[in-house]
Amino acid sequence: MSDPVRKDTSPSIPEKESLPYDEKRSVSDVAQDERVVDVVAGLIAGHGEEAELDPEVSYKLRKKLDRNMIPMLCILYTLQFIDKNSIGSSSILGIIQDNHLTANEFNNLLTAFYAGYIVFVGPHAWLMQRFPIAKYIATNIGLWSVFLGLQAVCHNYGGLFALRFLLGASESCITSGIMTIMTMFYTRVESTQRISWTFMCNGVASIIAAFISFGVAHTKANARPHQWQWFMIIVSVLSVIVSGLYFWRMPDNPATARFLTQQEKIDV
Repeated sequence: MSDPVRKDTSPSIPEKESLPYDEKRSVSDVAQDERVVDVVAGLIAGHGEEAELDPEVSYKLRKKLDRNMIPMLCILYTLQFIDKNSIGSSSILGIIQDNHLTANEFNNLLTAFYAGYIVFVGPHAWLMQRFPIAKYIATNIGLWSVFLGLQAVCHNYGGLFALRFLLGASESCITSGIMTIMTMFYTRVESTQRISWTFMCNGVASIIAAFISFGVAHTKANARPHQWQWFMIIVSVLSVIVSGLYFWRMPDNPATARFLTQQEKIDV
């Protein structure tokens, strides 16, 4: 009698076509993930079995995070609200007359911002997984300062529409990007609370925008730059300053937070 045929019990190798999505990533994507993992793994190496943080230590660490993170978030959300509503502030300063805008064209400029915002939400989410997230946000702040400043030299509806669209496109990474950074430093409940605090800055932004409008409205109406152009220039310069601040100060993750000690990075 012949020996029974032994079944092969070794795991089969799936065909390339049947690999899940995560296993089909490019070599560059895998290398990027490995670099991030190496940084975090090197930071927490040998600390995996440590006990939970003492409540007092945890409280002091949370307050230190608040002192360094919350002011930057408030500045960003205040500036973002001023920027996206700059067209409304400029409407009483002469932008409609200088660019010969009809009522429908002005309304379309308001829509253009949100059209760009919606279209670029997906691409931003993809790109923020492949670049240092804080630097990516800082770059987009710099871009929107350029798009905002260029509106000051526009003299027709088409140019304003294109720049408003690009302004919305560059600002659409802010909410998702900031929420991602916050979840690296805070618990889910803590990050939700702090994000909600920053949205209160919308009211502060309206007050600041009103003061800027009040100031430029007292310049000579026939002087150059015109009043609405001064408003765009001033807010654009503020955006450039905040972009530099985020490049220098906002961390990509706890391992790159300059304001934390080595032990505090591990505790986070």
